[in-house]
Amino acid sequence: MNRGLSGTKSFLKRKLVSWRCNSTSAPINAPPLLMYGTASPYVYVSSAAIDGTIDEEDPSLFVHPKSLFVEKNLPKSFESSQFRYVSPTTFNFELPDKPIPEVAFLGKSNVGKSSLLNALTTKDLAKTSKTPGRTQQPNYFGLYPSFLKNKEKEDAALGYIIDLPGFGYAKAPDEVVAKWQATTQEFLQQRIVDGNLQRVYMLIDSRRGLNTFDSSILGWLDEAECDYTVVLTKADSVSKAKLVKSANEICMRYHAKGLENESETHQSPCVHITSSKKNKGIVDLMWAIDTDFSLGSEQLKIMEEERKAKSEKVSKGWGKTR
Repeated sequence: MNRGLSGTKSFLKRKLVSWRCNSTSAPINAPPLLMYGTASPYVYVSSAAIDGTIDEEDPSLFVHPKSLFVEKNLPKSFESSQFRYVSPTTFNFELPDKPIPEVAFLGKSNVGKSSLLNALTTKDLAKTSKTPGRTQQPNYFGLYPSFLKNKEKEDAALGYIIDLPGFGYAKAPDEVVAKWQATTQEFLQQRIVDGNLQRVYMLIDSRRGLNTFDSSILGWLDEAECDYTVVLTKADSVSKAKLVKSANEICMRYHAKGLENESETHQSPCVHITSSKKNKGIVDLMWAIDTDFSLGSEQLKIMEEERKAKSEKVSKGWGKTR
């Protein structure tokens, strides 16, 4: 999707703005100018991303925001499979080396990450605690087809959700906090290089909105060339107006990053709003993860075939030299 604004296509843009302002299906407290509502009341999309699809010569390229997130049922992969915790012993205490896609969840220690993961996996896999900062190492949750026997499951995951240690606020010594934040960054960089990590879901507490510390983490993800999506948590604790304001701030960042010296941000144009307590926005997030798993699996298969072809070529060349 083109991330820039289509400044020369004023006529179609006026039509789009008119639809946005007059649509009776838009949520109460309609979003400001830098984002549109989608088919789901729990997902907004940057107007820069939508406007960038406007093409007078080819109107078919236009992506209507209400055509996004129309699904109401669970993805088939979630219906026919189940998540389970994967012990480090499964990988012999090493990082997984199979071509299986991964998504990681990251956020402050009190952002509600464990509750959200339990809602997504429909199980109490992530440990919740009144004391934030309990997660101090990456935890893997694998999505496995339900029909497989336990002994067949180890290499058959459709994808992994990774529960990463929280940033800040943890009740641990400062040197410990600094160590596992550095370790988390090293972990993410390694999984990016390996090709397994498809996306980081950055969780923001909707009661507080995007702050300087969160922005610095997003900046680091951009520098690491890691795709990420911002998710607002605990939406049941704030007003709709505050949710809209927070979502728009994130869309403003997407817009600004896309215009900086023609550089591209790795931020998704979509902002998810969730409430684990009331199970709101969970299905939309499942569909986003399902897409990451599907596309990631295809890409990893291509990478694996290229590696094998290269290995065979080197092996044949070595045989000739002998």
